[in-house]
Amino acid sequence: MHVLFIHPNFPSQFYPIAARLAATPGCQATLLTSVDTSDLKLPFQHATYRVQPGPLPKAFYNPGDVGVLFEHALGVYRGLREARDFRPDLIVGHVSYGTWLYLRNLYPGPFVGYFELLPPRFWGPELVLRKEFPPTEEVRLFNATYHLFTYLHLHAMDAGYTPTHYQQSLAPAELRHKIRVIFDGIDTDLFRPMVVSRPTQFRGVKIGETTKVVTYVSRGLESVRGFDIFMKVARQIEREIPEAIFLIAGQDRTNYGHERHHIGNQTFKEWVLSQDTYDPAKYHFLGLVPTAELPTLFALSDVHFYLTVPFVLSWSLINAMSCGCAIVGSDTEPVREAIDPGVHGLLAGFDDVDGLTAQALRVLRDPDEFRPMRERARQRVLERYDGRVCHQQLIDFFRRLIR
Repeated sequence: MHVLFIHPNFPSQFYPIAARLAATPGCQATLLTSVDTSDLKLPFQHATYRVQPGPLPKAFYNPGDVGVLFEHALGVYRGLREARDFRPDLIVGHVSYGTWLYLRNLYPGPFVGYFELLPPRFWGPELVLRKEFPPTEEVRLFNATYHLFTYLHLHAMDAGYTPTHYQQSLAPAELRHKIRVIFDGIDTDLFRPMVVSRPTQFRGVKIGETTKVVTYVSRGLESVRGFDIFMKVARQIEREIPEAIFLIAGQDRTNYGHERHHIGNQTFKEWVLSQDTYDPAKYHFLGLVPTAELPTLFALSDVHFYLTVPFVLSWSLINAMSCGCAIVGSDTEPVREAIDPGVHGLLAGFDDVDGLTAQALRVLRDPDEFRPMRERARQRVLERYDGRVCHQQLIDFFRRLIR
């Protein structure tokens, strides 16, 4: 079984399953991307398609014009049209981008769509992710056409999959039957409970024997992931527990929300920090922490925050649960899918600063009470989200489609 994965970005959601397939007897994986991967030693075949002449890009950024997606579709098509001896058994692509749509003219399939999200109607109130930072007219008009490829792929695909039931619910009702729920899978051998003796240091931050460590991890420090809410909660925790410090991992960037249209020429992190006074001895911004170091960060965590509006669920939550963190999360639909309140973590309203603070203080003041909760969080990941489980589900899914 030879599976072709296509995604304009790298490593994207397909890296783990491509690596697993490449290590499975009788299976082969190829990853096609718009990002230059020629200097990388990867466990599977990989190649780059060209959108424009000139040097290959080192990174992919979501386009501001739907026309760019057609250029990606043509780049994929033209490149594979010339590779006449290349005949994959199955093609998998992210449905939001111009990936495999035109390839239906080259290969018999089957074609599989990875469905991530579909925003609500662009003219309705549902497009507002945060009431404090509503979408502008420009954003609404952009959303009117941006997901054109999502609809085209959903109609053209033979089948699809998505990581969570919440994401499946975002698909058009008449096409939802095409989409299976199969999580991407995480490495539970890497993300596992471990003990880090104190005193210690993490990325230059000194952590004493009696220090209480509060952690927050997000790809971007942005409104959709409640960075501003977390900082308000942190200030309340600091007043109650002076020995607490806050380790904050994430890039100073906005990936999804609309806040940049409302805060001027500054990043959201800069805007949030300007709203209050924060002691640099207690608030440590770590930037993008390498994957290999995240388990240590989670092991140091006395309480870990994961906040999100109803949106795509982050791998960081599942990684933290797998490491046995005491989670305080937002009581939103995607989080409730992973966490039963009081069983695998503690939840409160997304913008309920007092409620989130109260949950965190319970854990910080009596950590032994929540040790069983940490263990149940790890067990849930092993049962639902372990890469060995999820990747086998995907391989079986692919094989059934080929048959």
